Amino acid sequence: MTAPPTAADPSAASAVSGHLDTRTAATEIAHELHDSIGGGCDLVVVCASFHHRAALPDALQTIRQTITPGTSLAVTAEAVLGGEREFEGVAGMTALAMRLPGVTISPWTSTPEDPIPLKQPAAIASRIHLTHDLKCTIMVGDPFSTPIARLLPAIVGCDGETRRIPVVGGMASGASQPGCNVLILDDRVFPAGVIGVSLAGAVDVDFVVSQGSRPIGTPLVVTQVRGNVITELGGRPALAVLRSVTNDLKQAERQMLNKGLLLGTVIDENKRPLGRGDFLVRNVLGFDRKSEGIAVGDVPRPGQTVQFHARDAATAAEDLQLLLDAQELKPRPFGGLLFSCNGRGQRLFGRPDHDISIIQDRLGPLPLAGFFAAGEIGPIGGTAHLHGHTAALALFRTPAAGRASATGAAGKSGQA
Repeated sequence: MTAPPTAADPSAASAVSGHLDTRTAATEIAHELHDSIGGGCDLVVVCASFHHRAALPDALQTIRQTITPGTSLAVTAEAVLGGEREFEGVAGMTALAMRLPGVTISPWTSTPEDPIPLKQPAAIASRIHLTHDLKCTIMVGDPFSTPIARLLPAIVGCDGETRRIPVVGGMASGASQPGCNVLILDDRVFPAGVIGVSLAGAVDVDFVVSQGSRPIGTPLVVTQVRGNVITELGGRPALAVLRSVTNDLKQAERQMLNKGLLLGTVIDENKRPLGRGDFLVRNVLGFDRKSEGIAVGDVPRPGQTVQFHARDAATAAEDLQLLLDAQELKPRPFGGLLFSCNGRGQRLFGRPDHDISIIQDRLGPLPLAGFFAAGEIGPIGGTAHLHGHTAALALFRTPAAGRASATGAAGKSGQA
């Protein structure tokens, strides 16, 4: 028999509301969380669609007063998700509350007024509260004011080459101009910068990062670059190589390119053969006809191996299913946070609730919340990157020692 949950067991609850009135939505969220997990939880993460931007500080206060979390984090987004729903094109508010005994939760910020010193690893480690038993840091940021391309690698590498800091999160997508996203950490409201919480101690965190793009053509070597423009691939003009690749495609593959051309860079140059999950995929931003160059959303280097990719709904669905296969072999998680690209959802799959339905079918019932981000953060190949077109999922599990204790308690109870 199984031991019943105790105050020493980690647990989570999620809540959703589709109400347009922010006060009503917050009240519904607060009551649902309280009914599920009670008061005095350790961490609550609240995600709200842009409809709730103006009153989000009051909404978070309502939730905090009801469930009295030790730490609270909130963010605005274009669309949010939670439970079994993805709220696209409508008002939505979702939340995940967790009780985490034996876990140290340390909030941190990096703002334009007080930025993390990017070239000082020790200062970065101090800012994010790095400890030997750090399990992950959750971060959300404003894309208009955050140098995320430099900040994220600085955080990930602040402990040296021996350990990469596990980071998960996303960039707020609730505004089309600077100063209009809302980030809240406890009772502090930020229109810019990054907020985060680091979790250390008695929790295991697993990551699933599904990129959902299909490779086309064959791997190529970058031989010449100018800034973010690749001018040569394999010693040939890059644009000429791309034309050759597309000319060899079948009609169905060419149609995929209508949804956007991507370029994947190999994560580990020592790995062969290359397969699913071996590329870090970036947008192709445009073309330089004069130099026959291809501009990408990254800074490529000569010698890198790359391959063109295309967005593809079928590949995205298959990729997520395959990654969840491995997670089904592990004990069921007690909670999860999902950061999905705002180009996924109905835009990619043509129907609502695609990713969250798959996750719940495979791992549920799972308390789950998150949002559609303007850039998702999650580890691939052991290193966290900023992604596009991905679903980045953090799964929280009872640590192995805790599971062993619970099993032992169950055995003694059965013998009594």
